[in-house]
Amino acid sequence: MEYNILSWNFLFISVVMTLAGFIDSLAGGGGVLRLPAYLAFGLNPALILGTNKLASTMGIVISAYKLRGRLTISKKLLKVISILAFTGAVIGAALSRLLNPDWLAWIIIIIAPLMAYFIISSGSFGRVETRLRIGVKKSDRAAEKIAFLVAVYDGFLGPGAGTMYAVFLTKYCGFEILQATAISKILNFCSNLFAMLFFLAVGATDIKLGLIMGIFSIIGNILGVYVGKRHGAAVIRPLIILVCALIVIKFFYDYFYV
Repeated sequence: MEYNILSWNFLFISVVMTLAGFIDSLAGGGGVLRLPAYLAFGLNPALILGTNKLASTMGIVISAYKLRGRLTISKKLLKVISILAFTGAVIGAALSRLLNPDWLAWIIIIIAPLMAYFIISSGSFGRVETRLRIGVKKSDRAAEKIAFLVAVYDGFLGPGAGTMYAVFLTKYCGFEILQATAISKILNFCSNLFAMLFFLAVGATDIKLGLIMGIFSIIGNILGVYVGKRHGAAVIRPLIILVCALIVIKFFYDYFYV
């Protein structure tokens, strides 16, 4: 695809990718902005998912590195849930070839408001760590289940997976929201990795555009991590609620109007 980097169209998509990276680093769900932006930019629809995975994965790697100091879980657990996330994504991708993904889209319409409810109904949601109250072993088992199941969804459909990781790790494992966000970046990278490699292997990626947009995604992720480290739950909580609302709106729009 030919494009002019000095055009308003290119400026628009660059700004969107930076904003999406910012949102991804804090709440996940940046794909809600990225996918329509690529379409509006004129990218071949067959290349959108692969290009998006390449660019978003570049940003996720940076935010995961920047948030590594918040990873308070054991290396053993981190290794286990990372393997489960990669495995789940592979299974999800295989299932997507056998099943119609339309029915799964309705699951996210149910889950997204539920995630927002968790946050709104609990003023302390994600502000303090409650792993000891839940029990470390129980928390670890919940993390393993979350890593696998959300990764299956990520491999099958995808939008909102990063948000699911962060919210469920907070709700069911007792992590403080910034800790959960840090872990979610590792898991999101693992579940994205298979999809990114697959799209590259089959030539369904605009590599040049993906790498350029990846730079803007990195910038957005760096800004997001900077803000998140200083304001934590105060900025992440409302952003997750916003992302949940956008995801629901997007799915309804896609279903009824596209």
